[in-house]
Amino acid sequence: MSGGLFRWCIAVVAAIVVFVGVTPSAVTAAPAAVSSSDIATECAGKPVRVAVRWYFPPGEPSAIVWLQHGFSRTAANLDAVARAYAKAGFLVVSPTLDSVNLGGCAVAYNIADNAAFARTIGGVFGSGRDSGSPLATSLREARDSAHRPDVTMPYRMIFSGHSAGGEFVVVAADALRRADPVAYRRLAGLMLFDPVNSFFGVNFATAAASLAAAELPIRVIASQPSVSNNFGQGVSVLQETTRQEFLGSRLVTGIHIDAEGESTDLIGELSELAVPRPRNGRVIRTLATGWSSDMVADTATPTYYPGGRYYDLLLETRTVTTLPVP
Repeated sequence: MSGGLFRWCIAVVAAIVVFVGVTPSAVTAAPAAVSSSDIATECAGKPVRVAVRWYFPPGEPSAIVWLQHGFSRTAANLDAVARAYAKAGFLVVSPTLDSVNLGGCAVAYNIADNAAFARTIGGVFGSGRDSGSPLATSLREARDSAHRPDVTMPYRMIFSGHSAGGEFVVVAADALRRADPVAYRRLAGLMLFDPVNSFFGVNFATAAASLAAAELPIRVIASQPSVSNNFGQGVSVLQETTRQEFLGSRLVTGIHIDAEGESTDLIGELSELAVPRPRNGRVIRTLATGWSSDMVADTATPTYYPGGRYYDLLLETRTVTTLPVP
């Protein structure tokens, strides 16, 4: 076999590996235990209870992931990502928030400014290791139901959000940095799935610039610009403000609900007039869990970044492009 033909065969095999979804860390693990609970907090001067789903990893978790859905969605729509995180060793808590609320108690800034609510929920996670805190109480209830008394609240945190949930966790992270620097030190970074900034206000841009100056690690997986993601303006803000050499990737055939994958619903599909691509979903979950693990461990596993085997294969097969940064 000639050298050229041999290299062509290797490339074909490598492409097949990506397309069938074999990942660099493919392992067999027990399915995540899932339990429901709620978090007692407040908004607009009134007590509220936020429904949450908890996902428990097979063993002791390495960190806790706050996984926030977007506008008109629920925690159930991010179930596939949540389970991937749990399989990778994370404890996941996924709240369901209103999309529209007169008092601003919503995942997006629409009828009223929701920045105060984002600050409150960020504080809930900041105080999560305190005995008797709302998050600790919710975890105790959930782990009793899931029969996982061995799980304790991890020290490290990842804030992660899809769509408007991306803006929500960015604003919450910056608020935590300002209000509670000690708790903020527990935050390893942000993992954002096609984040969308609100049509109103500058909360997202202000918080993104502030976190960039503070050098908080942020990773982004973007889809192609569309009406659903405000034509990619949220991602553009992060590209303009970042001081990182590597911010993340854009899916070449990506649509806004790819992060939801098989967890999406008819509303999601109608909003895109399309269905998520399974291959994109596998790539999203592989990169997100790999990057998040690196942020927690303060390392960089080469295969998930430019120059690494898995990432470069994604580039070669036109699965992703790297988001340009200044």
